Amino acid sequence: MKAKAKTNGNYPNASFSEEIPAEQPREKGDHGPDFLGRTLESIIAGVSVERTRADEALRALTGRLIEAQEAERRRLARELHDGLNQQLAMLAVELGMLAQQVPVSSATIRDQLLNLRDRAERFSNDLRHMTHQLHPAALEHLGLVSALRGHCTEFSRHEGMRVWFHVSGDVRSKNPEVDVCLYRIAQEAIRNAAKHSHAKEAWVEIRQQRDAIRLSVLDKGVGFDLTTLKIGRGLGLVSMRERVELISGSLTIKSAPLEGTCVEVRVPAASRRQMNSKRRNHAKTKTAAG
Repeated sequence: MKAKAKTNGNYPNASFSEEIPAEQPREKGDHGPDFLGRTLESIIAGVSVERTRADEALRALTGRLIEAQEAERRRLARELHDGLNQQLAMLAVELGMLAQQVPVSSATIRDQLLNLRDRAERFSNDLRHMTHQLHPAALEHLGLVSALRGHCTEFSRHEGMRVWFHVSGDVRSKNPEVDVCLYRIAQEAIRNAAKHSHAKEAWVEIRQQRDAIRLSVLDKGVGFDLTTLKIGRGLGLVSMRERVELISGSLTIKSAPLEGTCVEVRVPAASRRQMNSKRRNHAKTKTAAG
């Protein structure tokens, strides 16, 4: 577009044209596809970080809940054993002594007292078995192998299913977390074999494998279809997996209809805290050396 010449005498013959400046090209990444791509990647990365934190928080919470559960079981077992079980035992003794003081002519009363004594003894034995299920004292005082052997023997005696126990190698777990995890999983797997698989026999094996411990519980019962199993309903699989994950172990379940069930657990001999401590110490040493 032409503009009129100035009339102030300075540039009488000059002519000017007004040009519209071209639009400046936008820099790449401002609002184009590259910018959107990088934004999406950052969002995904942020979501991944938050999810990792949430998983770690959930895992820590699960660990604290399991620890609280074990502490409560230990407390209940101690109170039942030291309180109610002792009272039942004393009641059985007193009933027996009272029966001996009844004259021979009162044989009916004497027999009734003896029957009450026998019932009190059975209650005491059942309560002792219950406290052992809640928290086996052998696990703390005698170790994992002795506790498992005792549990297999007790289960065979009270539940009517023969449980065979075998130790391969020198299993020496001095880690309470590993001991409790393996004991509870064996306890749950054996109970499942009797209740759900309707097995007549079960085999429990524990063995040492370098820096890990492997536990297997096998039965030849009715089995089940893993593809149609609703996790968490009746079999306690969720509890098993949570316990194993807390100590960085692995859980494998093999089963099929009419082919029995095999539960295998492999856990590191060191606890999760010990492994994390080793990793931190290794990282500090590496950083200092670098």
